[in-house]
Amino acid sequence: MLKRLVLLLLILIGTIPASIAFAHSPIEKRSPNVNEVLDFVPDKVDLYFKDPVQIHRSSVVVRNEKEVEIQIGKPQLDPKNNRHIFVDLPKALPSGTYSVDIDVVSMDGHALREKYLFEIKLAFSTPEERFQRLRLERTYPEDGTIVKTSPNTIELWYNEAVELDFALLNDKQQLLQTGLPVADPADPNHFVLKLKDELPAGTYTILSYPRIGDNVKVDTVYFAVEKMTAVTGINKYSRETLWSQTGSLQIVHGVAYFGLLALLGGAWFQKAIAKNSGNLSRWRLVSSILYVSSLAAIVLELALNKAEYSEVVLSDFLRFNFVWMTLLQVGFILLSLFVNRLRIYLLLLSVLCLALIGHSVDPGYGGVWATVLDAIHLLGSSIWVGGLIGLISMMPKEKPIIWLKEAGKSFAKWALFSFIGIGVSGVFMTIIYVPSFSFSSLIMSFWGQALAFKILLFVVIVIMAIWQRRLLKQMAEKLAGLFQRNLRIELLIAVILLFTAGILVDLAPREAVQGIFPKSQTKNGVTAKIDIAPLVAGGNVLTIRLDDNKDVSKVTARFYTSLGGAEANNTFNLGNGVYKLTGNLFHTAGEYKLEIKVIKKNGEQIDLSPFTIKVPGIMPNDVEFGKEG
Repeated sequence: MLKRLVLLLLILIGTIPASIAFAHSPIEKRSPNVNEVLDFVPDKVDLYFKDPVQIHRSSVVVRNEKEVEIQIGKPQLDPKNNRHIFVDLPKALPSGTYSVDIDVVSMDGHALREKYLFEIKLAFSTPEERFQRLRLERTYPEDGTIVKTSPNTIELWYNEAVELDFALLNDKQQLLQTGLPVADPADPNHFVLKLKDELPAGTYTILSYPRIGDNVKVDTVYFAVEKMTAVTGINKYSRETLWSQTGSLQIVHGVAYFGLLALLGGAWFQKAIAKNSGNLSRWRLVSSILYVSSLAAIVLELALNKAEYSEVVLSDFLRFNFVWMTLLQVGFILLSLFVNRLRIYLLLLSVLCLALIGHSVDPGYGGVWATVLDAIHLLGSSIWVGGLIGLISMMPKEKPIIWLKEAGKSFAKWALFSFIGIGVSGVFMTIIYVPSFSFSSLIMSFWGQALAFKILLFVVIVIMAIWQRRLLKQMAEKLAGLFQRNLRIELLIAVILLFTAGILVDLAPREAVQGIFPKSQTKNGVTAKIDIAPLVAGGNVLTIRLDDNKDVSKVTARFYTSLGGAEANNTFNLGNGVYKLTGNLFHTAGEYKLEIKVIKKNGEQIDLSPFTIKVPGIMPNDVEFGKEG
């Protein structure tokens, strides 16, 4: 039976493709920026990350159009800021397009890879120079206005002559059939689109695509007829499943977790609960299997990670936190084989190493306190899993009922405390990892889906544990078989739960975060409160409420990310200090910044510090940006 299970596990590992870890340290700032056109030669490439990162010799590679590396030396980590890395560039670079390949490692061992382009133009050609100056000066209907009746024309004025593509969308984000704007013969920068049909009441989006030479961008304008309505549409969620994130790395995580926790818990059960009684020869056989399987899983995990970082030289790879900590863990396990007196303590250290290479080690996920909670979570799981294996494997052939009553009742008390520790530490870790979330934002993320499945299994285990305690109180010969069967079922659920924990290690809790930070700001006596509904990728409504609306001419809003963003849009003034903007404000999940400007009638401008908007959902791991802006 055991040989068949091992063979089945090997087949599963071989058939499931290795997965790619999701990025845990998004980039906040790049210099040069994505698709930036420079009229000078930069002296270096600067990258600023949201969280601390680890680097290697190929963490930043800059290539010219012929794919030749041109950076000087290795990338450097800023000694004063471990979120900032840079690499020097030659002083005499020619004009051309350059690519930047980024490959860094977060503190918890997950990779972030990205590729983007920038351009050096030491002698601008006329089309490029014109495109850099290009801007949409005004429109009719104006951005953020509510017109009383359907307009007969839509008009756009640019500051340069352009080729123009055009789209008009209704509030369901459906494309309306229109012609193309025609350039005004008297003013080539003025485009007019005549509407054949009357527009029903509601909100409309104008998307214009001006082109000069090979360069094109998009300008977005919102207006409403009679009344503002919320822009809706199909929200964009990932069509991948949680199972698609389960690969060889997650399988070996699960094997390593189960093996180490079972070894520690089993050794503790033998000393503290069974007191070296029962079928110890069978436990020695089981512990030998656990030693072999956990060590093999850890070695395979290191091999899979080295394959993931195949371009990293071995000396750099060994300096990664998750690598040298795992090697230290292997040392503790091997030493526990030979030092019987210290076996429990050495296995304890090997299990605690798991807390130092997980999410909690990343400062963005809580740091020290989260690591302590993670350790409590692991120790509680170890007592529970090890106790189950101990009860099953050490149960003697002679007088099993008497042994079960004594060992089972003693273990049940410890199991109760372990369940409390697992539950409480799990709740607090979730709050630390995901400080602001909703049920929908959890379910939208792979991390949340895996967490929900893990919680479901935990509830089932608690129910079974209560049942088992009742069986122990009325233990008789006829109930012994039922009790042993339940133990095996509980152990099977434990295996599934720990494999789920292995999947959670490689998923990003940040994808479940949802919120607005802060929700209000005050400056120069004006307080702005904001709300966004729904806070997902797709159609959204931004609501801004000003407590002091007197003398306000208009309010503008601009969303952007570290890649840049669209021009600011005028919001719809709905009266009583309420201003709204609706549209497809978030094209994908991730972190956005929102700038709000309150412009008074006397020309005074109040700039509120950027709000941080966290949109839940799945973000791609490998990012490559195209050339068009």
